[in-house]
Amino acid sequence: MKLLTLISLLSCSPAALEVEEISPSSDSSTPPLPPVGVIPADDCRHLDRGDKACNFSLLDQYGASWELYNYSDHVIVLDFSTVWCYPCQMAGHHAQPLQDQYSDENVQFVTILLDGAISGIEPTEEEMSEWVSSHAITTAPILQGSRDKMLSTDGTGLDGYLLGGFPTYIYIDREMKIYSAHVGFNDQHVKQTIEEGL
Repeated sequence: MKLLTLISLLSCSPAALEVEEISPSSDSSTPPLPPVGVIPADDCRHLDRGDKACNFSLLDQYGASWELYNYSDHVIVLDFSTVWCYPCQMAGHHAQPLQDQYSDENVQFVTILLDGAISGIEPTEEEMSEWVSSHAITTAPILQGSRDKMLSTDGTGLDGYLLGGFPTYIYIDREMKIYSAHVGFNDQHVKQTIEEGL
């Protein structure tokens, strides 16, 4: 059974992405940014239950680098959302309470914002701050992603995540294997799925 056909709930559909290439700056005085996005490897993919999730690194709401594999002893809930998506906004209100409820059991709830207020455009620092503020986030990381950094470009799930809409939840066990996923948000279903991974 394909990973994203497990459950389909209320969700927003992703829109087409327009990518603009930006030339790197020739200013050598600027320190290099940490690597961001999915780190493809031969032993990972994002297609079926049991697949090992590929590592990735993104900047969090504080501007610090957050890396997936640093949480290998946790059950991880990845919430792929966008600022423009109303169901994502509603789900965002549950991120911190879920983090608080399961923090003693080494559960890490992580929101990855792929778009800002405009579909296909990476969220700005201001939009990230507004998300954190409006959803009362304190310890649940909010990561500044984008479609080109995080989504599969070839449809195989080898170079990024495959999503069917927003929000999409992907659940990763303590061995970094995907054990469940669904599109849309339902508080009870999210809690039940977290419990399955404990």
